[in-house]
Amino acid sequence: MINPTWLDTFITLVETGNFTRTAEQRFMTQPGVSQHLKKLEEACQCELVIRLGKGIQLTEQGQRVYHYAKEQQEKEQDFIASLKFDAPFEGKCVVACSGAIAQRIYPALLALQKQHSALNIHVEVAPRRTILSGIANNTLELGIVTNQPESEDIHSEYLGEEALGLILPRSLPDALAAQIPELSDNTQGCISNSGSGSGSGSGSVAKVASVSGKAKSKTDGGRTLKAVIKHLGLINHPDAMHYLQRYFNDCGEAELANINPNKLPHTGYINQLSQILLPVSEGLGYTVLPTSTLDFVSFADKLTVYKAKNEVTEPLYSVQTPHSALPARYQVVKQAITQVLG
Repeated sequence: MINPTWLDTFITLVETGNFTRTAEQRFMTQPGVSQHLKKLEEACQCELVIRLGKGIQLTEQGQRVYHYAKEQQEKEQDFIASLKFDAPFEGKCVVACSGAIAQRIYPALLALQKQHSALNIHVEVAPRRTILSGIANNTLELGIVTNQPESEDIHSEYLGEEALGLILPRSLPDALAAQIPELSDNTQGCISNSGSGSGSGSGSVAKVASVSGKAKSKTDGGRTLKAVIKHLGLINHPDAMHYLQRYFNDCGEAELANINPNKLPHTGYINQLSQILLPVSEGLGYTVLPTSTLDFVSFADKLTVYKAKNEVTEPLYSVQTPHSALPARYQVVKQAITQVLG
């Protein structure tokens, strides 16, 4: 590698055309300038200048070295400038989150990118452990996870809450109802619609209830629900066990609180968020997901959300490394995400 100090001296010599003025501008002695030139010629293994009295004339090799030195000087200046310049609406931003959160925030991020075309937004769907590992290892700059991480290597900020729902088929199959003594013979009435019937996520909330004609307590209703989910079977997915455990713990239904999610029967598995609710809509099982997922499926009218005693939510946090501030473009993206989730 050619010594950059020699190149800088050579640039000044070429542009001033004089050893004395070069020495003055470089705060050197004239012999020092000559020494730099000599070392540069030795490194290049060729003569670079022809001395003409007090002036100089470049050889062909000298002209090439001058152009090379100028290019290196400009590249260095551009690089230094890039370290000081942080445009809020330019550059690549990678955000890692769950599939359910991605569905909620992606439209807002696309709108932001449409407004600022120099932004390059990447949404990476990943499980919580992968996101936290990426932040801790500095391979990710911004992530969104449920539940506040307990690690000194990760800085977190509260964003909002994500509602979880026990999602069932709107109409239970006749064969299933026949296997459940707690339900009446009127199998299609086992789920009573309390919403608008529009098929949207917010308008399809229902309560599993007995229609046998005899009044039953909430405990009986809990047993009915327990029988439904055991006979219907779980449509499993990567976050199902976590969601089920949290739902059973927090929903306020005593019978569900005693169920071990790991011992429940499964009737299917899929790891594509957009497809998890499809078998549920066909009466093939139930699952637990963020209720916002219902807003993104075309068959929401075939689904219902069990109206538990308590609302079940999970806190959402943005995560990043604690040792440095995010670039300005990430702050813009983070603000857009907060407006959606907050």
